[in-house]
Amino acid sequence: MMGGIGAILTVVGLGFIGFILKLLAVKNIAEATDRDEIFSKYLWAAILNILASLILMGTMWGSMLGASKSPEFGLGMMGAGGIIAVVLMIVGVWFMKQSYDMISEETGVGMFHTVALLYIIGAILMLVLIGGLLIVIAAILEIIAFFSLPDEISKPVEEPAPV
Repeated sequence: MMGGIGAILTVVGLGFIGFILKLLAVKNIAEATDRDEIFSKYLWAAILNILASLILMGTMWGSMLGASKSPEFGLGMMGAGGIIAVVLMIVGVWFMKQSYDMISEETGVGMFHTVALLYIIGAILMLVLIGGLLIVIAAILEIIAFFSLPDEISKPVEEPAPV
């Protein structure tokens, strides 16, 4: 439930609060399934996507300042910084895809796999700007996926060693 609320807050513009709630939800899922890799992959995704956002914002500011002196310099800076940010975003989303695929596998909620696929395709298509639409669709489906999670996730049962 926490992840669903976090996803809603992210979509409606309260991104930081939503991000924290989704991070906590993924951590809870990782602990409930005894698969720490779920959280570590998601954490890497978060770090890389935050870095991509910071680079993109810095590039935008720098290109606006540079454009006041030389429009060509401003556009060139925006292009280079934008490509670096998109590449970092693609790598970050790849980690998120791995995390969401594991969540889908562990919980049986196939929607996480769909969300992960839409996020990765959207990140790749950001190079031609249509990816933003896919990312919005993925974010909406992410809400549904988190609310589709079972109330309790059981830890995997270890089978006794053969005698």
